[in-house]
Amino acid sequence: MGFDQSMTFRDCPWCGLTHTQMGIAAPLSSYAGRDGRARYWTPLTCPACGGAMLVEHNGPDQHIHQELQIVPAGDNLGQAIKHLPPDVAQYYSDAIKVLRAGVPDAAAVQLRRTLEAAAAHYGAAEKTLVNSIKKLIADGHVTTSFGDVLHHVRVVGNLGAHHTDVRVDTDAAQRVLLFTAALLRDLFELPAELAALKAETPADADDAPGATPAPSP
Repeated sequence: MGFDQSMTFRDCPWCGLTHTQMGIAAPLSSYAGRDGRARYWTPLTCPACGGAMLVEHNGPDQHIHQELQIVPAGDNLGQAIKHLPPDVAQYYSDAIKVLRAGVPDAAAVQLRRTLEAAAAHYGAAEKTLVNSIKKLIADGHVTTSFGDVLHHVRVVGNLGAHHTDVRVDTDAAQRVLLFTAALLRDLFELPAELAALKAETPADADDAPGATPAPSP
């Protein structure tokens, strides 16, 4: 049996289209690794954006249908960030969806809104986005290395927000997406994960209240 039509119903990891029937792009293919074990793949395509996916499943000689993995895996192509405030998460998710759907101008607008909302959560909402990020750097919330990409943020933010003859291309939007993901991890994911780790880690005996300090050698 191997592949089953039920495996074509899934969410698109490229444009975010939910629970739709993907098209089968080609017949089942099998490949063997150096160990001689056969692996079976069926390629699928999204009817909305044309994004491709590969489903690995068991072979046609099996009596049950079993999906082993989908490539690309996960939500938002590995760009998911934990612990985001709802407004920041919504702008960021929208940016990824429209970028994967091939609309980088719209992605630029949503990325600018993502950064503006993130800065506002840290009390750094300045008149311009670049000044907001400069304040985040000055306040020590993010590292000074982020200052090197402020020019790209300014250019993409302005092009995405205003009517001009120049369009935001996919490469430019993708660079700002990577920058945005790194900044969001610095601002929200890393502090939350460190706080959770600190809460779960028992205090060392030397740090416990009333503990006698170890003698110096």
